Amino acid sequence: MSAFFLVVELLSYVFIMFLLLKKKELAIAYLPAVVFANNMIVPIIPASVYYLAVTVLVFSIIYRNPSYYRNNIPAIILLLYILILLPRSSDLVLIRPYVFSILWLLTVIPAISAIYRKYSRDVIFKELNTSAMIILALFIVNALVSTVKGYSPKEMYGITSGILYGNIIAEGFNVIALSIFVVTLGFIEHKKVLNLIILAVTFSFIMLSLRRSVMGISAMGIGIAYLTILTKEKAKTFFAFGCLALMLGLAIVTTTDLADHFKERYELRKLDERELEEEKRFFEYELLYKDMFVYRDYSPLIGYELFNSWGNYGRGVLEERSLHGDLTSITHSTGFIGLFLYLLMVFSAFKRSFRSAESRTDMLTIIFCALSFMIYTITGRYTEIGATMMLYLVLMLPLAKKEAEAEEAQTESEVMEPNVRQKSLATTKIDTQAIHS
Repeated sequence: MSAFFLVVELLSYVFIMFLLLKKKELAIAYLPAVVFANNMIVPIIPASVYYLAVTVLVFSIIYRNPSYYRNNIPAIILLLYILILLPRSSDLVLIRPYVFSILWLLTVIPAISAIYRKYSRDVIFKELNTSAMIILALFIVNALVSTVKGYSPKEMYGITSGILYGNIIAEGFNVIALSIFVVTLGFIEHKKVLNLIILAVTFSFIMLSLRRSVMGISAMGIGIAYLTILTKEKAKTFFAFGCLALMLGLAIVTTTDLADHFKERYELRKLDERELEEEKRFFEYELLYKDMFVYRDYSPLIGYELFNSWGNYGRGVLEERSLHGDLTSITHSTGFIGLFLYLLMVFSAFKRSFRSAESRTDMLTIIFCALSFMIYTITGRYTEIGATMMLYLVLMLPLAKKEAEAEEAQTESEVMEPNVRQKSLATTKIDTQAIHS
């Protein structure tokens, strides 16, 4: 596995250089792929190099959009607020990955709106679809290599045989479901066989992961994507796609041992015990309430400490278990001030997208993102920024210029360019005459 990880790591840095030099501000669409590649491997290059590379990439994006912050003021205020709280942290090394991740995320969210407004939807979606394809391709290759090598260091749900996922566990799967939605939209639009194959393999692997939230969002994403073509005029196309997907699913089930693997892993999952774990997830709210308002262990306004909940809530009643839900995690880290700013940031993003929505596809995209956001907020781990960035990149698609607007802007640019040249020549001529006189 070390050789595979090294190849992926080196290629990811080459890819970052490519994004800086060629994609420029459109590199924003590929940030989830960069993050996913890093989370998938055991890095050999020092972490500081990765932090520096991604930070440079993020700053190169906002350098080209100096007024980006206007698109989501709460995100910028929350970023500054986290920087203010940072000196309160007792172990900066422990929380370093989370700090960098959240600062990148809060910088990128306002920048998405600024960039999307400059380009047509086709241009933006092409880049986003390519990014999603890269993520799914990496996921498949990683699963295949891990399965061949028998590499499963963390043994998720006790799974030690069959399809393995290497270092991808728990919330690491979240970005896959969002990428499936994007690639499904791309397949519906361009009908490429490669998209269909990657979708089929990825969905099969996701079903075997037994990650219920990701399984549900993946299925929902495919369903909502197909609803974009459910009109009277395209009823035949919708029916044809549905039959194709059904036949492909039946072919996979009947020609592989997928059903047997699923049954075996379902038993390993021990859902009765998982119900108890989920009760703990909701029990967190009561524990935080007592911490803040009954025992007064830490301030309700500013919380306990950034990204350090392991054993530091509920007076250790759940031992070293970290907070799982996003709302409780944010409140514990930054208090109600941070929670308010976070919810305001989310509301601002959804409001901006909703106001720009004009088509059926736009509204279905927003609905998908809203449902995904709610599910992932309950299950937790907003610090998995590959998925969080992808969610906002998809959510903001309605902000991209419609084709008519893009063509009009291009025409105006072409008309203005000759005029600018004529004025420049006239100015030069006047200056020359002044010199001679």
